[in-house]
Amino acid sequence: MKKHFSLVYWCGVVLVMSLIFTSVVNGYSKALLLAIMFLPGALLAKYLMKDLSFKNRRKGILHCFCLALSTLLTEYLCIIFTSWYLLKLYPDTLPGLIFNPILIWLLLAVFVATEHLLQRYLVKAVAPNQYITFTSDRRKVTLKIDSILLVESCDAEVWIRTDGQTDYRTKMKISQWESVLDERFVRVHRSYLINADHITHSTANQVTVGAYTIEVSRKYKEGFKKWILGT
Repeated sequence: MKKHFSLVYWCGVVLVMSLIFTSVVNGYSKALLLAIMFLPGALLAKYLMKDLSFKNRRKGILHCFCLALSTLLTEYLCIIFTSWYLLKLYPDTLPGLIFNPILIWLLLAVFVATEHLLQRYLVKAVAPNQYITFTSDRRKVTLKIDSILLVESCDAEVWIRTDGQTDYRTKMKISQWESVLDERFVRVHRSYLINADHITHSTANQVTVGAYTIEVSRKYKEGFKKWILGT
């Protein structure tokens, strides 16, 4: 659901941007092409903002500055490349509004923030799936999602640990499980994806799910903390 929503949302963003650009370039095809080239900077901003933190204020401000600069440069390069290579236009022939940094940052902030708010609304509004079907040891297994305690990656194999003390082995990667399972599941380690509904105890460094006590790795600690706080 998350993947399909993002795809539809950013297609809508392209259409909106193309309508904005029709006021500054001649022809809808040119406006649409410029709107498509707006996406790299927007998606870069979206994914870099996930790691934005002001726990250390100085690093947070530096991160913001680098984020703003990198997205702006990406947008400029994409617009210039598209205009020159595909449309045979040069930067000095394009309206200055396209290169206005305040406008670019404002549009990026609005689109990324809107997607985040809509995703949070959809998660609350749409009931999660109750069952999931997958292959374990060459046979189809249909499992109630709420019964899954955690997904554990062990070398080339992945184990599905359940509250019924029955474990299932699968070759489906943990990153794939992370994409198909709903918002109840949160990554706490490169080898563990846990069901937050089954958390019985948690600290800054450890989390207990059923009979399993798992170390929260440094890479996922900040994300897990934000998830616990509901931010």
